[in-house]
Amino acid sequence: MYKRKRVDPRVIGSFVIGAIILVVAGLLFFGPGGFISETNRYELHFDSSVKGLNVGSPVRFRGVKIGQVKHINVQISPADLKFHIPVIIEIEPARIGADDISKGVLDTIKSTVKGDDPIQRLVKKGLRAQLQLDSLVTGQLFVNFDMHPDTPITNVDYQGEYPALPTIPSSLDELAKTFADMPLRELASKLINSAAGFEKLMTSPSLHNGLAKFDDTAGQLNALLKNLNEQLFPLAQSLRQTLEETKTFIGHIDSKIEPLAQDIKATGISFESALNRFSEASQETAETMESWKDLAENDSRLQQQLVLTLQEINKAARSVRYLSAEFERDPQVLLRGRIDGANQ
Repeated sequence: MYKRKRVDPRVIGSFVIGAIILVVAGLLFFGPGGFISETNRYELHFDSSVKGLNVGSPVRFRGVKIGQVKHINVQISPADLKFHIPVIIEIEPARIGADDISKGVLDTIKSTVKGDDPIQRLVKKGLRAQLQLDSLVTGQLFVNFDMHPDTPITNVDYQGEYPALPTIPSSLDELAKTFADMPLRELASKLINSAAGFEKLMTSPSLHNGLAKFDDTAGQLNALLKNLNEQLFPLAQSLRQTLEETKTFIGHIDSKIEPLAQDIKATGISFESALNRFSEASQETAETMESWKDLAENDSRLQQQLVLTLQEINKAARSVRYLSAEFERDPQVLLRGRIDGANQ
């Protein structure tokens, strides 16, 4: 019977270890951030402190990591003895996509020669680097790239080993500058004086006396309102009853006035008819008197009596006309009688 040969476990282990080493080496040499991956370095200069920015801190574009900080040192310019802190960053083009937009960024990152440098076109369109806070707990910073077309191009006049990209102050720098421009000593002095004045006011005996008097006044006002409420309630009841009685009285008067008005209207109509008949009779009498006057032209005595009679009739007619006018103006004159002008 054929006996199967046993495989040495050491051989299998060697093949597995070799495969793992090959995978790790491929990732190290050919993966993003590997030894053989393409990178480009740039130099940044910030006006503020770089405390919290370390070697290995991320470099991001709008929050997406595209590289890291490779070196931070301090340099002094022999001409003016000024200190500079160049921050060398390394950007990995492989971390940027290959579409049309990112291809332009990729060409910009690859450009390290003078002339028509694509990165300068992006700089003119507003590409700026800025320090931002990565963690409030640790205070770590990172470099963030974004488009700021309204900001000037600054911090690029340096002759270094790598091309310099413009930077802008961070939000924390602007806030610190605002606080630095504020007169903090004066504000603190005013705040201390205000606190001392408030404490003096709160511990003043006049304030406690005023509060005590206010408490007494509030108690007296409360008692006054309570007393006024007790007095106003019966008054309101009495006023309500008076209004009800007045309403009843007015209704009673209305019921009496309407029949009286009807009677006055009927009396006025009768009186007007009588006046019309009297006027007709006066006209007939005047015509008769005119006839008598013609007959008595030759008798002077009869003529004088006739004149006196006509005058009396004329007065009576005027009285009738005046009475008619008074009645038309006020139909109730028959009920009240004449008050003024009784002798007219």
